[in-house]
Amino acid sequence: MEEIFGLAGRTAIITGGASGLGKGMASALAAAGANIVLVDVQRDPVEASAHDVSSHGTEVLALPGDVTDGAFLEETLFTVLKKFGRADVLVCAAGRALRKNALESTDADFDALMAVNVKAVFQWNRAFGRQMIDQGKGAIINIASQGAFSALAGRPLYSASKASIVQLTKTLALDWIKFGVRVNAIAPGLMDTPFIDEMKREPSRIERDIARIPVGRLGRPDDLAGAVLLLASDAGRYIVGQTLIVDGGWTIY
Repeated sequence: MEEIFGLAGRTAIITGGASGLGKGMASALAAAGANIVLVDVQRDPVEASAHDVSSHGTEVLALPGDVTDGAFLEETLFTVLKKFGRADVLVCAAGRALRKNALESTDADFDALMAVNVKAVFQWNRAFGRQMIDQGKGAIINIASQGAFSALAGRPLYSASKASIVQLTKTLALDWIKFGVRVNAIAPGLMDTPFIDEMKREPSRIERDIARIPVGRLGRPDDLAGAVLLLASDAGRYIVGQTLIVDGGWTIY
């Protein structure tokens, strides 16, 4: 059973890898044997994250940079291929939050959010997808959100950006599976990460949200470990174009 989930000798690239879900998924992939490339705009945190993830005994490389920068994307791909020779897994976890309703949101808000949450995801999928097609095999995992399936009051732009990821994932999966490249997504629920630090300033709001989660608690980064290992490894070889919801039951309602 370990062999089917194993990733020994493979290379995984994780955007948004400095903290939270990105770091947690990187740790899970490294524990399964993968070499790791962590990408994040925060230089010191991503280097610290790389140090932590390296405790699993595989090679870990930190590449600080902005995922919306096309030149940085090309540099990342070049560096990955030069060091490891191939790119086996891409996890697009970099993202932005926006807690504004439609009337408060500006065109600049729209552009900034979509640049990270949608456009950059497409660009990284395209660049690494092309490499995986040339290799004849690869796995791409995009990070969506429960907000793609359950309306989040007062957050129309964020919800729309994550719904876009679900459909992008389906379409790329359909186009690329014939080349041996699987594209899937994970939709996390409310996770206890720096992403919700602002919400934590309102304890009553957090308590209300937790009351809606059947599991009865916030999610943790390690709650995504099983999902990312399934989709990244040969255990998920027959899973194509799916979005795996990991939300403690929130979207049951």
